[in-house]
Amino acid sequence: MQPLSGRDLYLVEPAAQGTACPTGGAVETQVGRNMDKAKVKRIAVSTAAAASVLLGASIAQAQDARLDEVVKEVDRSNLIAQQSQQRIDGIADATSQLFGEYKAVLKTNAGLRAYNAQQRRVIAEQENEISKIEISIGQIDEIKRQVTPLMLEMIENLEEFVRADVPFQLDERLDRIATLRDAMDDPNVNDPERFRVVLEAYKAEVQYGRTVNAYEGVLDDGRSVNFVRLGRAGFYYQTKDGRETAAWDGDTQSWQSLGSEYATPVRQLLKMARRQVPLDVVVLPVKAPQTK
Repeated sequence: MQPLSGRDLYLVEPAAQGTACPTGGAVETQVGRNMDKAKVKRIAVSTAAAASVLLGASIAQAQDARLDEVVKEVDRSNLIAQQSQQRIDGIADATSQLFGEYKAVLKTNAGLRAYNAQQRRVIAEQENEISKIEISIGQIDEIKRQVTPLMLEMIENLEEFVRADVPFQLDERLDRIATLRDAMDDPNVNDPERFRVVLEAYKAEVQYGRTVNAYEGVLDDGRSVNFVRLGRAGFYYQTKDGRETAAWDGDTQSWQSLGSEYATPVRQLLKMARRQVPLDVVVLPVKAPQTK
């Protein structure tokens, strides 16, 4: 038997057939012990390997669990950040809306300030007018005393004008003046109404100078003729048979006969004044105004 290594392992050389080995039993016992140690070692190595695997698996599971916690924590952080951003966006939108409303209020206030300034000027003018009216009210009695003589003078002047004017519709115009005198003497007519009718009479006289009018009337000799007035520029008459035509002469205050060449124009003017034909140009004698 020769040793193989430094350990207690030996190579057993078999004895010759028929020869007995005095140490055989001891050798077998030692080999058995060595085999048990190797088996135990293998078991220990396997156990250590299994423990290492189990430990690695445990560590991996722990790491996975920790990683899951980290991922969940990141997800929670992202959710919180998202919610925070939403709140920030909401606050930004509300701030923008409030700023817009603030600018609108500023613009409205500026408009109101301008309006108030303008209204203050209006009120100041109204106060001035009120002061003037109060002064006028205080003088109303004096004004009333002055109005009556003024109206009487206006009526006198109007009558003088009518009698000196072209004598168209003379009776109607003189009757209007008589009505004015009656109104001045009527105690039931107040001063404002008297003044109104006087002004209406003046307006009627002014209107005569702007219109063309035809009517039937009677001459001083009793003949019935057709009169036609062209404002105050011309005043004509023509007999109903058309044989006689005349024009008023303001200088002589009388009628002047016209030639037969004016019979047709006067007849045409009568038709235009009565709205029987459209207005057109006619040739008629018109007294030229005299300069003084």
